[in-house]
Amino acid sequence: MKEKIPKCEGTCSNCTMCSINQGSVKGEKGIIGIKTALIILSGVLLLSALLMPINAHMEGASEPPEFELKPIILIDNGNEIEITIDDCKNNHGDLCPGVASAFRQTQIGIKQLWGTDIPERDDIKIVSHFKNATAPTTEGASLKGRYDTFAYILNNTENLEIMDCEGGVDCFRTKIVRKSTNEEFDITLKEDVIPDGFFELQKRVKITKTASDDEKKEFKTKWEEFRDNLLTKTNHELFEYKIKKKEPEPFSAASVIFGGIIAIILILISWFIVKKSLNESKI
Repeated sequence: MKEKIPKCEGTCSNCTMCSINQGSVKGEKGIIGIKTALIILSGVLLLSALLMPINAHMEGASEPPEFELKPIILIDNGNEIEITIDDCKNNHGDLCPGVASAFRQTQIGIKQLWGTDIPERDDIKIVSHFKNATAPTTEGASLKGRYDTFAYILNNTENLEIMDCEGGVDCFRTKIVRKSTNEEFDITLKEDVIPDGFFELQKRVKITKTASDDEKKEFKTKWEEFRDNLLTKTNHELFEYKIKKKEPEPFSAASVIFGGIIAIILILISWFIVKKSLNESKI
């Protein structure tokens, strides 16, 4: 066993104390090195995150103008909740034309079918249209904002029916259904809401990736115009719609028979009363 050497300055390796100290110093240097490396690595990662371009739906798009849209109010599991367009924006990732159009169409449909009543969330069904009747669930897919917004408002996809569309404004057709009464509300965009050439440019920019720099700038301008129209114009300026009221239920055979029996009984009672009156008058 090593003993402490008299007049030891703590720099040798001949005693227990020096061995411990030297080992400790070496360990501390190792620990300091690891800490320093972790700090540097964290800084690099943070800097990379700050410098990394954001994968926005429309990179470089301007902020939308001021607008005011009331929230959608629903009853969910007995509780009254509010869903704002900001909620839908945050759920999807940005405030694109898909989010704005889906929110406003649902809002109008609820107002038309329920009036001043607050609907139960699970009493709402939405029928939306997408190319090839396929839900756009992949990141960057066309009209994903509409799908995300409908699913967010419903809080499920069971009450979201997907149907095919031909493209263009046809893919903005929507049907809101009040399940408890089978009443339906059909609503679609007016064609003049969408800037001319929007879909052609969208295809070149987003799908075929063949757009020139000038076409990309033009598409961004039209995208902003389309979004701003959906946020600021009135319902009548934006949409065409109609309500399909619940049709009266046809009479069943049992109802017809029962009604006939009641009619016969009433006729017999009337005949009996008339006959009795005639007999009394003769007396």
